[in-house]
Amino acid sequence: MKLFYSPINDFIHKSVVVAEEVGVWNRIEPVPVYPRQPGYSIASINPLSKVPTLALDDGTILFGSQAIVEYLDSISVNGAHVYPPSGPARWDALTRLALADIFFDVTVRMTQERLLEEPGQHIIEWNWPKLMRALDQMDKDAKFVKTFDIGCIGTLQALTYFERQCKLPWPSPAVENYEWREGRSNLKSWFAQAIQRTSVANHYKRPLEGDDSPEFCQKKVAEVLQAQGKATTPAVTDVDFTAPSATGVSLH
Repeated sequence: MKLFYSPINDFIHKSVVVAEEVGVWNRIEPVPVYPRQPGYSIASINPLSKVPTLALDDGTILFGSQAIVEYLDSISVNGAHVYPPSGPARWDALTRLALADIFFDVTVRMTQERLLEEPGQHIIEWNWPKLMRALDQMDKDAKFVKTFDIGCIGTLQALTYFERQCKLPWPSPAVENYEWREGRSNLKSWFAQAIQRTSVANHYKRPLEGDDSPEFCQKKVAEVLQAQGKATTPAVTDVDFTAPSATGVSLH
């Protein structure tokens, strides 16, 4: 299998952690993708040209982290599963996952707004309180979480992306250099323990090793197309989006 993803080493990827948890990481070939740099488009295999995208050996494509992580969980080779069986524990895990995923999406929306020369004040005013309430809920949940499930993995992804973005200035009324740990002792303690878990520690803040060139990316796209019985020359190779250079801010 090939996992097309952005190898940001201070950001915890749900797909990578799940693959480690269920024992299939050694069956995956990671393919680094930098969506906003020329030459890394994966539009030939994913019309949205977004990561993560998982290509199975037969050319089947799964995209969207929700689909990818559930698939990986379904092919567990070590008996471990991050999705609890049907019942209260499952609905709790899925609710925490939804909270984390929406938190992540809201952070991305605010980050995109920050790229503009004149950020929409209403976007920040509307979304910043949501993030604060979500963090407070995560703090409450952290007090009762006893297992490491998909809700936990989603929370790690959300927090590390948010923390990364907080290092850059936010438009008002968001707080510059915001520290989410302050006043949230449960979440702070839980996070400190969770990042020591093997599936997380193997990747979190570990520099990428291997080829991350656009040529390597397009070679792997061509291999997927070949498995699908299609022309191996990608239809789209140019960058899909260029951020305004005046701000000097990157989405990643």
